Amino acid sequence: MKLISFRHDGKEKYGVVSGDGVVDMSVRSGDRYPTLRDAIAGLALGDIARQADGVSADWALSEIEYMFPITAPEKILCVGRNYRTYHEVVSDDALKYPSIFPRFPSSFAAHQGAILKPRVSDTLDFEAELVAIIGKSGRHIPADRAMDHVIGYTIMNEGSVREWQHLGAQTCPGKNFYQSGAIGPWMVTADELPDLSKVPIRTRVNGEIRQDGATDMMIFLLPDVIAHVSTFTWLEPGDMISTGSPGGSAVEEDTPRWLKPGDIIEIEIPPIGVLKNTVEAE
Repeated sequence: MKLISFRHDGKEKYGVVSGDGVVDMSVRSGDRYPTLRDAIAGLALGDIARQADGVSADWALSEIEYMFPITAPEKILCVGRNYRTYHEVVSDDALKYPSIFPRFPSSFAAHQGAILKPRVSDTLDFEAELVAIIGKSGRHIPADRAMDHVIGYTIMNEGSVREWQHLGAQTCPGKNFYQSGAIGPWMVTADELPDLSKVPIRTRVNGEIRQDGATDMMIFLLPDVIAHVSTFTWLEPGDMISTGSPGGSAVEEDTPRWLKPGDIIEIEIPPIGVLKNTVEAE
């Protein structure tokens, strides 16, 4: 099941994607669950599936404005350098724990929204990532039970302003420029991706394939990441954990082709779909 948050006629809604349309669940479940995050926290996705079954779409996807699948996540956590590529050799003395950093919701655009190239830098890069969405709260979650806490998945362009990752000893500024990345277009429930062992991840810039990898290149697998993160913080329904990006970003090129205004970037992860954005100048 594909679940989406959106605006229609200026009103925030959520629903179930059905073909080229969306079944508006906010009019059917909104009194109890005003947002998709509320529905997830209320363990209501089974009810939503039953209510949407066989129902005609209320709106065409072309009629809506996309929002983040979870409109107000408490936490967005990302795993850095989590893929083996021909640019990076993982040795026996590699890090024993994943590198985790936070991202602000304001550092992302939604599907079809504008990614902004900052006025202070020309080094805007792209990173295609699979994102896990937490459905059940937990702390100190063992790895062998971690997937019980995942309710679905979405796509992230974990856009980075590379120059600003090295101004000082921290990466946080370069990872949090306003609308430098994107999330969407919707979330799929976990049953749509039962096997994470080799999920394809592909990025196209202006139609040219720049990244072409799969999740079998991950260093730290999702259950281990969840176990690690939940050691230092509570995970709550609607939290997002982005799992890292395969090789092929601009920073890895001998002459980097940074994103520039007018570029169209598409990130495809089946069976989720395609996250598409256009780059604009700030």
